[in-house]
Amino acid sequence: MGYGAENLTMDLRSKLFSNILSQDMGYFDSPLHASGKICTRLATDVPNLRSAIDFRLSTVIMTLISMLAGIVLAFFYGWQMAFLVVGILPLLGIGQALRVRVMGGKHRKNAKDFEDSGKVAMEAIEHVRTVQALTKEEAFHQKFCDYLDAPHRDALRESFIQGVAYGFATSIVYVLNCCSYRLGLYLIVSSIMMPTRVLRVMYAITISSSTLGFASAYFPEYMKAAFAGGIIFNMLKQKSSIDNLTHDGKKEKLSGAITFKNVKFSYPERPQIEVLKGLSFTAKPGETLALVGPSGCGKSTVVSLIERFYDVKDGQVLLDSHDLRSLNPYHTRSQIAIVSQEPILFDCSIADNIAYGMEVRPSQTEIENAARKANIHTFIKGLPDGYETGVGDKGTQLSGGQKQRIAIARALIRSPKILLLDEATSALDTESEKVVQEALDRAREGRTCIVIAHRLSTVVNADCIAVVKGGVIIEQGSIQLLLHMIRTHTELMAKRGFYYELTQKQTVKSASE
Repeated sequence: MGYGAENLTMDLRSKLFSNILSQDMGYFDSPLHASGKICTRLATDVPNLRSAIDFRLSTVIMTLISMLAGIVLAFFYGWQMAFLVVGILPLLGIGQALRVRVMGGKHRKNAKDFEDSGKVAMEAIEHVRTVQALTKEEAFHQKFCDYLDAPHRDALRESFIQGVAYGFATSIVYVLNCCSYRLGLYLIVSSIMMPTRVLRVMYAITISSSTLGFASAYFPEYMKAAFAGGIIFNMLKQKSSIDNLTHDGKKEKLSGAITFKNVKFSYPERPQIEVLKGLSFTAKPGETLALVGPSGCGKSTVVSLIERFYDVKDGQVLLDSHDLRSLNPYHTRSQIAIVSQEPILFDCSIADNIAYGMEVRPSQTEIENAARKANIHTFIKGLPDGYETGVGDKGTQLSGGQKQRIAIARALIRSPKILLLDEATSALDTESEKVVQEALDRAREGRTCIVIAHRLSTVVNADCIAVVKGGVIIEQGSIQLLLHMIRTHTELMAKRGFYYELTQKQTVKSASE
């Protein structure tokens, strides 16, 4: 049983985690699926289910077989005493029925409280620098304890009730033995049964009832297991509208052409708010398209749709004339790379972080070449451990510019056909921005690039600049292939439209600073 329980635990954890990873971004946007809550489910529910099928299950099975055999023997040797057993044994369920009645609705509420406490703990630990900077340690500690207070009180109450139920079940066993002795004596004195038959029946009753009280102690474990199993199998039944791990869909080799056709989109958690309201544009292979505009206008949403983190509400997103929904997500994303405003580094070496996006581990030469293109090779070689230097949790051992350049190297080593730059330099100081911008200029060469930016200074060399406002493109400037790229910026400035106003505001702001 223990062997089977461990195998089941491993299998369930594996399938559950795989199912979670296959979900689309809308799943994780929901407050019900916050990372802390999901981790709590993985950490607590699977072990709760395992506890019901380890050695405890064999004990319960043994008890049921012993009880059934005892009752059969009792009926065979003396049906009069067997009816006594059948009449008294159901009383064992009274204690557990009382427990279920009192604690029946608590498991779901307690599970939610445990999820919330896990969410608070994860937030506090993930952002411990901010928590300490704001001196909110006590506030988070109190919030954590508040969520655990109700489950703690319920657990104390359940322990008391379970103690009473266990005591009641054990006493019923002794009552059964006492009654069987009294009835057996009566049957012998009345010459209804032979003493040998009475002793056989009493022995059968004793064997069958002796383990019942012990087995009843496991009842709470089975209650927890039943609840945990319900949660786990409900999670396993949840299927994503975008299966990230599916083998279905066309696996096309992309050239990098991107087309948005009258795209409308709302986030699943805010369906009433339309973020994109008929957005259309085209980016040719090898072309750099810059999207600029105020915050909340839908620029970053474009990046999410190209990666197919979400599906469009209406319209089409085309890659090389193929509807994105008809392509295999895994294969398509392997040809796309993204560098975001806050690059995510994993707690491993610099070399491992650069190579992270590759299915087959690249050679050290390939890793170093990618680092050179990202303007980070010299810095890495100057470290005591070089490329084997650990970056710490979320890259805490590195500066923002250094993390950004490692993220660029990670993108370049994939040799993507499409490069997405989402505010890649907005959080950097002037000096770091210059170094990173040089790396990005190299990264754009030979591939389609979508640049999301607030700072207009970072997009003046784009082949096309599109101004997004209210979920649509309101202005767009492009240049002919043989014209100098700076003409794009000049062309939009000459229109004196929204792009011109945005530039003027930033110029005034920079001058005042």
